Amino acid sequence: MTQSLAIVAGAGGALGPAIAHALDQAGYLPVGISRTNPGDSFRDFIPADLSNPENTESALTSILQRHGTPAVLIYNAHRFLIEAFEDTSHEDFESVWRTDALGAFVSAKTVIPTMLEHGGTILFSGATASTRGSARFSAFASAKFALRGLAQSLAREYGPRGIHVAHIVIDGLIEGGHAQKLFKVPAKDCIPAGAIAHEYLNLIRQPKGAWTHEIDIRPSGGKF
Repeated sequence: MTQSLAIVAGAGGALGPAIAHALDQAGYLPVGISRTNPGDSFRDFIPADLSNPENTESALTSILQRHGTPAVLIYNAHRFLIEAFEDTSHEDFESVWRTDALGAFVSAKTVIPTMLEHGGTILFSGATASTRGSARFSAFASAKFALRGLAQSLAREYGPRGIHVAHIVIDGLIEGGHAQKLFKVPAKDCIPAGAIAHEYLNLIRQPKGAWTHEIDIRPSGGKF
């Protein structure tokens, strides 16, 4: 039996391999895209800089040529920047936007035409900054707000055409991720990557009569 293709754009960090493992266990063929090799969690891997539109489109086109039409696209790439507004250069602002928002646009634009015949699922990884622009987060929050707006627009445009688009607000630090190490937060106060991946799989499995557009995930002690 041919496995359903699931593309994870932004395959690195703690979450990318966890998503790949969950997809693999559920019978999907997980294929990853990132600048660095995420390891053997993925059945196939294409190196690419997702902040570069040409690079992103080329990587996705290569995957489609190798494996056919995807059932799932997960956009999980981000560039995390915490910096005072007066110290944030326009180059940094644009760089964050390119990774967090433009890469998502290019990925969806490349994949959606191939999904229209049979339907599919597109998931966008958001963050606390998707809904709240905190001090020193001007670049990151702006990009994540843009990603959330893109997800809403695509859901309204393509939901009636059979493509389930959902946005996941990861409202906390991922256990084992870069941010946990940066802020030195104990594992008990973080979100396990495997638990997040499980929720992604639940979204993918939702029947057409009961689609969710947005969920938020946080540890039990997380403030919101």
